[in-house]
Amino acid sequence: MTESIKSKIRTIPDWPKKNIMFRDITTLLKSPDGLKETIDLLYNRYADKEIDKVVGIESRGFIVAAPLAYRLGCGFVPVRKPGKLPAECESEEYSLEYGKDKMEIHKDAINKGDKVLIVDDLLATG
Repeated sequence: MTESIKSKIRTIPDWPKKNIMFRDITTLLKSPDGLKETIDLLYNRYADKEIDKVVGIESRGFIVAAPLAYRLGCGFVPVRKPGKLPAECESEEYSLEYGKDKMEIHKDAINKGDKVLIVDDLLATG
């Protein structure tokens, strides 16, 4: 990540609970230069990787994943919270720094052998 991109990300201490330093990308996204630089940086990093699908994690992951998939010339796959996808799904529960949650993906979204790039707005707990 460049200093230009970092400088456009706001840090909110103690949100959503005490001792969490939340990285708010809305300030990056509202900047035309910041959003363009972010998509361009990721495109340049992955352009030669022959990606088949870009998976975006609800909800801010969609904002970066969809235009990145467009630039890479590949498919976009949304991963959503339970009950939001209409077809048969696979699900996975995960831990947050402040609880648990679950995400779902359509069973037919990824094909065997697909090269997949997963995009989310931040990584908090791994």
